[in-house]
Amino acid sequence: MILRRSLILMGLTGLLPIVVLGSAYGAVTLREQRAALDRQAALASRSTARLVGREIAATMDAVKMISRSPSLDAGIDRARFTMLGLRLMDDHRNWTALSIADSAGNRILDLPEPIGGSLGKVVDPVSLARAVRTREAQIGHVVRGPGGGVAFAVRAPVLQRGAVPYVVSAVIPVQAMQHLLFAEEIPADWRLRLFDKRGAVIAQSGAATGDAVQSVVTAVPEAGWHVEVAVPRGSFAAVTRQTRFVLIGGGVVALALFAALGFALMLELRRFRQRQAATLQAQRLEALGRLTGGVAHDLNNLLTPILGGLDLLRSRIGEDSKALRYIDSATSSAERARSLVARLLAYAKRQALTPEAIDVPAMLADLQELLQRSVGPTIRCTIHTTPDQPAVRADRNQLELAVLNLVINARDAIQTGGRISGTIRVDVRQPRHEDVRGLPRGEYLALAVHDDGCGMDAATLRRAMEPFFTTKAGDRGTGLGLSMVHGFAEQSAGRLVLESAPGQGTSATLILPTTEAPAPARDAAGDRPTRTAEILLVDDDPAVREAAAEVLRAHGHLVAEAESLSQGMAALHGAPGTALVITDYMMPGGTGGEFITRARDAGLPQPFLLLTGYTDTAEDLPGDVPQLRKPFRERELLDAVDALLV
Repeated sequence: MILRRSLILMGLTGLLPIVVLGSAYGAVTLREQRAALDRQAALASRSTARLVGREIAATMDAVKMISRSPSLDAGIDRARFTMLGLRLMDDHRNWTALSIADSAGNRILDLPEPIGGSLGKVVDPVSLARAVRTREAQIGHVVRGPGGGVAFAVRAPVLQRGAVPYVVSAVIPVQAMQHLLFAEEIPADWRLRLFDKRGAVIAQSGAATGDAVQSVVTAVPEAGWHVEVAVPRGSFAAVTRQTRFVLIGGGVVALALFAALGFALMLELRRFRQRQAATLQAQRLEALGRLTGGVAHDLNNLLTPILGGLDLLRSRIGEDSKALRYIDSATSSAERARSLVARLLAYAKRQALTPEAIDVPAMLADLQELLQRSVGPTIRCTIHTTPDQPAVRADRNQLELAVLNLVINARDAIQTGGRISGTIRVDVRQPRHEDVRGLPRGEYLALAVHDDGCGMDAATLRRAMEPFFTTKAGDRGTGLGLSMVHGFAEQSAGRLVLESAPGQGTSATLILPTTEAPAPARDAAGDRPTRTAEILLVDDDPAVREAAAEVLRAHGHLVAEAESLSQGMAALHGAPGTALVITDYMMPGGTGGEFITRARDAGLPQPFLLLTGYTDTAEDLPGDVPQLRKPFRERELLDAVDALLV
């Protein structure tokens, strides 16, 4: 309610100056538009008057030139005058006749032929008499000639010894002046007219309306004519309408803008609240991730001696089947705990990954039998790949586990609601553009798992990757499968994309970066020789150190133990025959990375193997140091040692 009142008050406050400014703008605009119309009318009138004046002046000059022709000096040399006159008429296409009359108004010669069919009196004797009297060229009135045409004459007296025996006249029809008016562009509803001295209309353009509000008149001094531009009332009314439209339109636009602003503000506030909620949720998840990572790290340290001890017991128990059964049961439980910790670390993005180039189609071919066994005989699991797919850069073990998790989730979605059969399809393809939007620039590969199961609604889809969220009944799920895959994808510089709808199945797509490096050949563990050596083991956890040392001693290695960085350095300097150093990352006095750096700076040549629960803070660890994740089995530790002793 408070927000609504604030928006209304803001709108009213914003509209008040708009109304005031709009009114002022309307008044100023109306005045400016009227002044602009006046200027346009005056400009059109003056421009047309200049055109008409230049045309009349040019005609008068031509007629004067004829009146001074030598063919008129001693009487009228008809042949010469006719030749001259016809040539001039060719140059002045708007002349209909060229005539010579005496001072009494009798036509003596008409070119190209007698006007009206025969010679006679001039039609406009007034202008002729004025030319005789003033001895200057004159513009005649607009009159109807003997042939029926409406025209005017341009007359020039022939002067001989102070007398005017003849008057030369060029007859011009009024239509010849029409093009001068059309040369001036005026609005369609304006009117442009040309008048002679007596007010007769010579030419006209534009609308012939009598509803003129304002007329602008400009004289044509060369002929004594004048030009009139009439602006109709509608032009000023149109200006008023335009101004009114601008004001009303501006008000409407202002209201619309304020409405849009208010709506945008409400949306932004809603988004702010959503972002705030999302930030709080992210902070809660981050805190949970930190807690999960810390707990998982401690659990790894606890599980390491358990698994190591169980492996030692198995090798020493002999043929006691009951004891072996107990050991197998304990080992199975420890392995389940190990898997759960791995999922927690994957969710927390704190698992230690060993990325390598992976040929995904080859990996899926190796997994196909396991995947089919995992979903059962009633569900068909198929793999579709295309040739020449690039390798991806990821941790192979975690990628295999992620694919297995996605397939098992697909199996559970199919079996929901009592179904026992269905189809799961694993596709390897190029990702869509929207799949990689927001990821770092580079090439990616998509590994998609599709099922035709029950699907998820929008609310379930939004929470599907949250840790411990599950829709499975009873103890069928921990809620860590998708969150583990999501964490693995994010930690591998990719992402997990989920698409689902109720009744339409689910598609879970892993987007992973590709690499141009070739996929490494996988060696069998039994192919490497086993040799004994002097080994330094540095770990601050006595249980982990003791379990690892016992495993190594049981296989013939000589093991020296240390619990801190300083003890490890001292042991290395005191035992130059040490062939291998196994060190934890977190220890008193420094980190495993610092330990390795100091040893190498001191010129010590021994290789290092890092034991780690998680290494998200191992920025100081050299890139060439192999890692063994806790908890590890006896065979895993021995394989890692053998690889470094070869």
